Amino acid sequence: MQSETKTDSKLIQADGDIIQDDSELIFDPYNPNNREVNETFVSSILKNYGVPDKVHNLNLYKRAFVHRSYCKRPHLENVANNITIVDQPNDCMSLKTKSNERLEFLGDGVLECITKYYLYRRFPKENEGFMTTKKIALVKNETIGRMAYEMGLNKFYVLSKNAEEKKTRTNLKKLGCLFEAFLGALFLDFNKISIKDEGKWFDNVFVTGPGFQIAQTFVENIFEKHVNWTELITTNDNYKNQLQVQLQQNFRVTPIYKEINDWDEDEGYHMGVYLSINCKAHQFKHNDALPIETFFSKYCIIINKNISILDNIKSYYEKIIEGGSNPVFVIFLADSKHKIKKKAEQCACKIAFETMMGK
Repeated sequence: MQSETKTDSKLIQADGDIIQDDSELIFDPYNPNNREVNETFVSSILKNYGVPDKVHNLNLYKRAFVHRSYCKRPHLENVANNITIVDQPNDCMSLKTKSNERLEFLGDGVLECITKYYLYRRFPKENEGFMTTKKIALVKNETIGRMAYEMGLNKFYVLSKNAEEKKTRTNLKKLGCLFEAFLGALFLDFNKISIKDEGKWFDNVFVTGPGFQIAQTFVENIFEKHVNWTELITTNDNYKNQLQVQLQQNFRVTPIYKEINDWDEDEGYHMGVYLSINCKAHQFKHNDALPIETFFSKYCIIINKNISILDNIKSYYEKIIEGGSNPVFVIFLADSKHKIKKKAEQCACKIAFETMMGK
């Protein structure tokens, strides 16, 4: 029980909406900037993107806009940690019982499938690698977050006062989560409508209703209106793949990824990417790896500023081999944090790639 209380204390200290006041903690998330989404706005969004504008369950959409920072705290935890909740101001919404995270989870899966099928049809002659790269570019949080902002979804984002101050309302990564939650709500809302089916095909075969088809139309129309396809096709921002290609070509190894710290409630995964020569992933820890500058310093490598960092490392690597030795070293290239592990790795690879290819 003591360890659980200690863990809660760490989470409490990290919560910007909880303020220390003498001997007690004050929970004050109330935010006068919040506006609850209404049926008129939801209907207009549905209509703008080519789907029926009748809202069947407004509560689903209302929940899609609730950030977890504006939810009620567990009563027993408040009592155990002596946390007092301030009275609700007259100009603020009531705290919510549930956030949009479950809808976000659902919407993420729906978006993934729709996007893959859309690319499969739009580019009938392209290979799997091309479509994978473009799928990643389309569904990453920054891209769908920009779409959410352009659609005006952020105006109804329900956030705590602290989250508002941290600019969460205009944070594209957070708005990407909002987009997925809205899509999850739409999927469920239209999944419940009745279908006239004399042959009972839907009753006997399909587990879901027409929610997916409605979501598909909705997302594809958003892609058509908000995506710059010329830029998307000509831009390669799959840095994970680009870094892997460079390390394979120059060192005949692939990048190694390690979790630097335990998963954090606010920041998610903290991932590092490493160049490891003749040292397997299980044979080293993060602290064993040398940052690039430390690596150059330790081995007294004189940096040639006319070539890239990668080429400088390669030059040292080749000299060791030519001298008849078997080089063994691990270089820490970069790190990043994200709620989604693969995206944390992707962001770390972007930093690593730009560093390695720079001078």
